[in-house]
Amino acid sequence: MNIQQMRILIAVIDEGSFAAAGDAIGRSHSAISLQVKALEEELGVLLFDRVVRPPAPTGKARALADHARKVIKLFDATEDVVMGQMIRGRLRVGAVPTVLSSFLPPALAELRLQHPDLSIDVHSGSSDQLAGRLQQGALDIAICTKPPTPIEGLDWHHIAHEPLVVIAPAEAVGGEKTLLSSLPFIWFNRKTWAGSAIEAHLNKRNIAVTAIMEIDSLDAIESMVREGLGVSIVPVCRGSNGIWPGLRSVSFGDPPFARDVGALLLGDPPHDPLIATFLAAL
Repeated sequence: MNIQQMRILIAVIDEGSFAAAGDAIGRSHSAISLQVKALEEELGVLLFDRVVRPPAPTGKARALADHARKVIKLFDATEDVVMGQMIRGRLRVGAVPTVLSSFLPPALAELRLQHPDLSIDVHSGSSDQLAGRLQQGALDIAICTKPPTPIEGLDWHHIAHEPLVVIAPAEAVGGEKTLLSSLPFIWFNRKTWAGSAIEAHLNKRNIAVTAIMEIDSLDAIESMVREGLGVSIVPVCRGSNGIWPGLRSVSFGDPPFARDVGALLLGDPPHDPLIATFLAAL
């Protein structure tokens, strides 16, 4: 997927047809059609109903176009950020522990190199806690699990899609369901959005577990499992290699159940150069 395809998708929806979109952006009808087809094949979804004339955008196409408009605004602001003065100021960032221990540190290190006058205060908390602090004005941005339902006044910006895996002691045998139903289970805190999503997915699939403890920290869960105390379900965080030394891991679901991680912001879209620069680093 690229910026050109995003612009073409938006043009087709705004102009009402492939031909009109081509006229608007100076491309042939066939070029527009080929780019849309390539985008559909990459995403594995139907973006336009070609039974009707002109082809009508599907709900997924409109959702993607809404997201593409935000991406393009950030992309178009890149030159201003690069050619403008050094980014200065203070940014208050909230992040869930899994982000703090995975992809946030290298992004912060890169920002320090690129913008030494940019000061960032980092605060840890659960997703719902960070969303509340953002609404209260105590944070400028929250990096967390995607909310189960949209939160009024907060805008979501996707960053990563993290598959979930079942981790078990190295000597444990059996498939996913056998591991979960036959060995003691360690919950990833169900008060978090990620933890509650795991519980809901287990219930949906009628997989019963015998819980022995509930823990906030992924590092602590990994240590418990490594000591042979049970099994758990955890995300493969962005930036990690998905390797669990001394443990056995199997996919949670087929296709794997996953959580979305991203940024919550007050308002839409982010025009503040501090926030735009931070999101670009992520």
